[in-house]
Amino acid sequence: MIERKDKFYREFLENNLFYASFVIGYDGSSIAYNKSPQIGESDAIIKGFKNIKKWKIIKIIGEEFLIYNIDNNKVYAQNEKHGCILIKTNKAYIIGIYPKKQEVSPRSVYLEKFCKQYDEEDIIKINEKEKFVF
Repeated sequence: MIERKDKFYREFLENNLFYASFVIGYDGSSIAYNKSPQIGESDAIIKGFKNIKKWKIIKIIGEEFLIYNIDNNKVYAQNEKHGCILIKTNKAYIIGIYPKKQEVSPRSVYLEKFCKQYDEEDIIKINEKEKFVF
């Protein structure tokens, strides 16, 4: 029997809109991912959100992304191959990476909806200590 929390994370990490998805805790821990972030990348995300207006470049899964739009706690970035959306929620940082040739709008809508559910979900605590890898 799959637990509710496992199902919640699995549906996010196995969705077809992103080829790489992450949930990173405020403490920099990798809570859930389907491609592992590299050492130091979580800390760079946290640091970037602390000084969001000056944030220009982010490195995730070894790829460098140029930030092109910042909207409150949502950041859009891209490189030659991929697009990336990063959202800071009340409980964690949620990241989705997708092939650049695909449209950003459905991915943004999906990620916003997931982030809202993530914050509202009573089984999810701030800085989850369990790790979900799919």
